[in-house]
This record gives sequence, structure tokens and C-alpha cells, in this order.
Amino acid sequence: MVLVRGVVSLVTALVFIVCPCLNYSPKESNILLNISVISDTHLDYRLPLGQLLLVKALEDMADSSIPPDAVVVSGDLTNYGDGESVKAFYDIFKKHCDAGQWVIASGNHDIGHVEDVTHEQARQRLIQYNNRYIGSDMKHIYYSMKVKGYTFIVMGDQSDDSWDYPDINADQLSFLDRELAKAALEGKPAFVICHWPLEGVNGQNVIWEDGSMGTENSAHVRTILEKYKNVIYISGHMHAGINGDITKALLGFSCVENRNGVNYINLPTYLLVNRYGIPWGGLGFQMEVYGKKMIIRARNYAASKWYSCYEYTVPFE
Repeated sequence: MVLVRGVVSLVTALVFIVCPCLNYSPKESNILLNISVISDTHLDYRLPLGQLLLVKALEDMADSSIPPDAVVVSGDLTNYGDGESVKAFYDIFKKHCDAGQWVIASGNHDIGHVEDVTHEQARQRLIQYNNRYIGSDMKHIYYSMKVKGYTFIVMGDQSDDSWDYPDINADQLSFLDRELAKAALEGKPAFVICHWPLEGVNGQNVIWEDGSMGTENSAHVRTILEKYKNVIYISGHMHAGINGDITKALLGFSCVENRNGVNYINLPTYLLVNRYGIPWGGLGFQMEVYGKKMIIRARNYAASKWYSCYEYTVPFE
């Protein structure tokens, strides 16, 4: 498996690494919040090319005429959650990320697929790295933070034995509800970052039958999200490509959807090959907030390339 991932990284690197970073600008001049969003970096300290591709992404993000206010990573930072790879991930961010803040979520590969320690020890390791490198004071795998006055709520797995499915307990659900309520009083959109998509959203039931956070978790989280206006839910996990009108017409889903007033965004994997859309690695979104709307622009951060046919506008109430 390590060899296969190494070959994938090598091919991707040979295609993309020769491409220079080209300076780019936000879509409009009156931007209020500029966010670069990727997921599933699957870093492995034994595979240097995967690390090089992450460096390439961060350098490309920094080359914007208005550098991002934050970089969001929606889980599966590493492939096996081992200490060496976790450290390599955070070291790369410390050295190469010019964004004002980092918003880092954990995924099943960071906790459920770890072999050298228990789930709880893996969680505590991630919490310690976040506190050390970001300067936060996290006590749980879930937390919230402000970026230029906008609320970002990060959710995480609290299970002790699950391989892929998260456990989201009552305390975390209450925390999500409280943080969204506070954001609603401030009158600004709120961003919820969780590695797992909700069941049946963004084509989950077509792309990967078991690729959601589960029926019960999905029902609880959906009920909370739908209580509030202008919520953006960002997930990864499915390794689905960037897709839109074609998959919407043929299969009934898109990587950007609005369901009952909630905006759901599912991210492609950054490191590996994707399905049901643009298949390449290196993909993510530039999310630009302008007062009453957000523009989401698909970008290959490894190749410094926009996909202009995959641009989405999310209106705010």
C-alpha cells in the first residue's frame, strides 16, 4: 500500500511540480474573508513527494495577491496518524503557510487507523500539536475559533474503537448548537468543518455507501444545522472529485449543495485520485466571502490552475 501511494505521489509530482506558482487575485475587490480549503492530505513521513505536494499547495495559496486569512484542512491530515507523520504535517505548515490562521480538523485516518497508540492517545497527540503550533488552548478534538470575526467550528471523532465511523457525543452536539447560536446573534455566516459528510448529502449514498458519519450522527447534526441561517458545512472523506452540473443532471448530486437552507461542501482528496468529477490530486476550493454571498472557486493548488467551469455562488440571507 505504501508503494502504491508512493507511485501515485510520484506521478502527480512529475505532472505538477514543474508548474510555477502564478500570482492570482480574488474574484472581486471587496472581499471580506479569503479562505483556502483542502482535505485528505494523507501525509506519510516515509513518502517525501507527498510532503512536497503539500508544500506546493501552501506556496500557491500564499502567492495570492491577498493571501488567505486561513487555510482549512478537513481531516485525514495523515495516512496512519503516526507521530512522525503528524509532526511532519505541522512542521510543513509552520514553515510554509503564510495564512493568518490554520483551521485543522481530524479524520478517520488520524484516529481510527492509528496502530501505534490508542484512539484516545491519537486524539491527545493531535490536540497537543494544535495547541503547540497554532497557539490554541484546545481541550477536546472539537473546538471553535474566529477568523476575521467569522466563526469556524471544528468537529471530531470521540470513538474508542471505530475504524471509519466517528462518535459524536451529546457534549459535542451541545457545543455545536451553542457556537452556531452565538454566530447567529452576530449576523455572520458560520463554517462547520467535519471530515465526514452527512448521510445522503453531496452524493454520499452514490459515491460511497458507508462514507457518511452514520445515520444517527447525521440526524442529530442535521437537526442542529437547520436551526440556523447561513451555515456552511465542509467535509471530505469520500475522495470524490470536483463536480457540478453534469453529475447533478445524471446522478442527482454536486459537491456544493443547499439542503433545507444549509450549504454543504464536500472536498476532493488532495493527495490521491478522485472519482465522480475532476479526478486529479492537488484539488481544493478558494472560498471568498463578500457581504451577502460567497464565491467558491475550484483550484488545483499543485498545478496553480483554476477550473473556471466549477465556480459556485452561495447567497446569504
